[in-house]
Amino acid sequence: MADRIRVSDLDFVYISYAEPNREENWADLKNKVPWAKRVDGVKGFDSAHKAAAETAETDFFISVDGDNIIDESFLLQTLDWTKTNEKAVHRWRARNNVNGLVYGNGGLVGWNKETCLNMKTHENAETEENRMDFCWGMPHENLHNCYSTTVINATSQQAFIAGYREGVKMSTEKGKPIPAGDFKSIWKNNLQILSTWCSIGADVDHGKYAMLGARMGCFYTVIEDNNDLFKISDLDEMKSYYESITTESMDEELQMFGNSLRQQIDIPIAEMDEADSRFYRFVMPQHRNRGVQDREY
Repeated sequence: MADRIRVSDLDFVYISYAEPNREENWADLKNKVPWAKRVDGVKGFDSAHKAAAETAETDFFISVDGDNIIDESFLLQTLDWTKTNEKAVHRWRARNNVNGLVYGNGGLVGWNKETCLNMKTHENAETEENRMDFCWGMPHENLHNCYSTTVINATSQQAFIAGYREGVKMSTEKGKPIPAGDFKSIWKNNLQILSTWCSIGADVDHGKYAMLGARMGCFYTVIEDNNDLFKISDLDEMKSYYESITTESMDEELQMFGNSLRQQIDIPIAEMDEADSRFYRFVMPQHRNRGVQDREY
């Protein structure tokens, strides 16, 4: 592979499963990236990404999640392999449309085909830490720039599942739950992300479902371990879980889980209404992009 390559010369592969906004987002991607390819309906995160690698014709390709809308400025970038490890997973940040967070969740990902085809994660994992996410068992380049928006609130189910999955992941250390007694040892950045998921979103459609999902994910990971930690990698299982909960009194449910988390692990969760959430996003520091391969920290 040459030392430098234009992003516009790479294959883009859209990976969709059951996202309610997947067709709308696919049309948006095809309008921006006419050469984009698609993998749809492959069960399992590991298997779906391997299918994407097999679909891609370039040695390095970009994966786009089914709930992601890309920023066209990404297409103007050039990658320089003297700056980052071309074999590593390159993860750019995304802006979350519910809570305004800008971090790696849901963002564009660059994959070396060989690395992707040889990985064993999620449903194909051989170690516990790899069952939950890609990030712990593979070389990663976590990058500073944000080139997309992840839209997770087309339905209440989508918002709840997105929140629950992050509530679980942010409450673990390399895939293992952080015990309630040790929760103060959580990485500060993860705590800030988790607290924001749990507190912000009352002003957008289905935002409270994302907040409730995050609170429940944290609660059932740290306080009442229900041994279902890894079901977050099975979207069909998560759908069934969403359908089993009752949200007739959403504000009461939010208050109850919020009180439990504040009382038992002293997590800073705020009960913010629509005006509070709008104000929080207004005063959040604006993310500024730098070099396309500048690292996150």
